Amino acid sequence: MGLFGGSKSSTSEDPEIRQVEKMLATETKNDQKNLDHALKDLAKLDKSHEKSIKVADKAQHTLDKAVKNEHKTAKELNQAEHKHDNAISTQRNATKDLELKRQHEGRLEQDLQQRKASVDELQQHKAANDAIRESKLAQIHQQAAERASAGSRAGSMDLSNGPGAGGVGANGAAQAAGTGTTAVDANGTAVGAGDRA
Repeated sequence: MGLFGGSKSSTSEDPEIRQVEKMLATETKNDQKNLDHALKDLAKLDKSHEKSIKVADKAQHTLDKAVKNEHKTAKELNQAEHKHDNAISTQRNATKDLELKRQHEGRLEQDLQQRKASVDELQQHKAANDAIRESKLAQIHQQAAERASAGSRAGSMDLSNGPGAGGVGANGAAQAAGTGTTAVDANGTAVGAGDRA
């Protein structure tokens, strides 16, 4: 079940709780959105990295082929000087291309590691935030339940005293009529007539 999968009726009567839940739900949604975006970027970068490795390998094969061709044309220098010069030029270009591809691969590797670390940090941050939000929700639900329970107990005690046994004063405490009777305050605690004076 999700972060906010609890009973809807437990919060529907308290606007303050609904506001907190809505805020926390938005935070959760934003965290998940950031994480999804980071994971998508990571996957894209990983794919680019894999492609760069293949391109670098292809460049290496090109260089190997150029070197081999240079050796071959060197042996045939007297017969094909121009062909030999072209092979040397190809070798130089392939070497430069390989160097550039290796540099690009190195940059992508570094970027990949940084993105992985960033994703790990986002995941840990989201987990911590989820735990805080769960704790906040549990706390406000418990407080709401305690308030409701205290009100229910106070109402039950008033009814049990019967008509004329007592009333509720302006200060929120149930006051008993007559001397020596017992009333119940707003917290559900029994108090004597002397205690109320």
